[in-house]
Amino acid sequence: MCIDRHSPALTRRDSQHGLSLVEIMVGVLIAMIGVVIIFQMLATSEERKRSASSGSDTQVSGIVGITALERDVREAGYGYSSAAFDNAATPVMGCTVNAYDTARPTPAYTFRLTPVQIVQGASGASDTVIVLRGNGSTFPAAHVFTESTDTTKKTRGRAGLSPRDYALIARTSPTLQCFLVEITEVNNDYGTCSTCVDAVTIQHKQGNYSYVTYLPNNATQIDTRTARYNNPTPPVSFTNGFIFNLGNGARRNIWTVNNNRLQVTNDLLYLDIDGTAGNDPVEITEGVINLQAEYGIDANNNGQIETGEWTTTDPVTPAAWANVLAVRLAILMRSGQYERTQVTTAVPTWSGNATSPLVVTNLDGTASSTTPANAVDDWRNYRYRVYETVIPLRNILWGSNIRP
Repeated sequence: MCIDRHSPALTRRDSQHGLSLVEIMVGVLIAMIGVVIIFQMLATSEERKRSASSGSDTQVSGIVGITALERDVREAGYGYSSAAFDNAATPVMGCTVNAYDTARPTPAYTFRLTPVQIVQGASGASDTVIVLRGNGSTFPAAHVFTESTDTTKKTRGRAGLSPRDYALIARTSPTLQCFLVEITEVNNDYGTCSTCVDAVTIQHKQGNYSYVTYLPNNATQIDTRTARYNNPTPPVSFTNGFIFNLGNGARRNIWTVNNNRLQVTNDLLYLDIDGTAGNDPVEITEGVINLQAEYGIDANNNGQIETGEWTTTDPVTPAAWANVLAVRLAILMRSGQYERTQVTTAVPTWSGNATSPLVVTNLDGTASSTTPANAVDDWRNYRYRVYETVIPLRNILWGSNIRP
């Protein structure tokens, strides 16, 4: 039997040897294009994800910063708001307060008696906002004292005054003078205060003193501490005047922007734990590159702040402080995410731009009008957001009508 080795079936089978080189190269090319597209999509997706995440972080940081600052300013003036009463009764707002703190490198120092003080930054740099507030538990009307020594004050009534409280001592005649003391005694149960038996005299002595601490279940205990804020050599002797009770947790908070961080320092509680020979700041939030503030002064006494009544000029007289109704604040936030394209083309603005504009610099410190050599330093390649608010000074509004 003869078998045909060249039958059509065998010829077709033998001709199917596999893919040609051209077919393989086309397949590889298609696969490479697919891989490139996939990686490009992943890179774009990751970039957008980073932008969104960074934007969200910036938004949270901005809200935290403006909320903390606003909450502090709302409490400004508590404890001494009646110092703005403008009828020659207690016109001491704005006076220079002589203070003393044994923990400071230079114990004796001064500050200005104002609920809010705005220190303008040079050439549009961030402002410094200083907030002074007490935390007393009683209504913040002034106590009147009629007799005085360097360590005692005889009042018409010492209700609400307690040991450890900060007390602002002020007088208007013959000259306007103020100083800060720490109350050490309001009765004669725990010391040798011979002048305290009249039940109206307070004491602000140096050295150790005792006070009552109230515990749960109506229990009490006697604690002892050393007076920290009483100057052994008072800068001025008083015969009569006013006492403003600031409570035992008064604060003079100094708000600044440093290295793109919003920080606050309590000037009344000097604390140098890090050994930098300076009062330790507390970091509130990051990403802040500019802080601006203005006073709202009702100059025409119509009960509202009009467009032309926002100013960066400090109120000087007690009468002027009685008309300070609000403070306007703005913080400029910058995202930490670098964008390959210029996503910001104009410097952000805020409501107070006419008198205190927002200033942006490149990340290397050069002016925004220049183009840095390194694109990463270009401010235009980052996203920005402005947070601003108007804060009524409620304690000044109330206190300007309080008579001692």
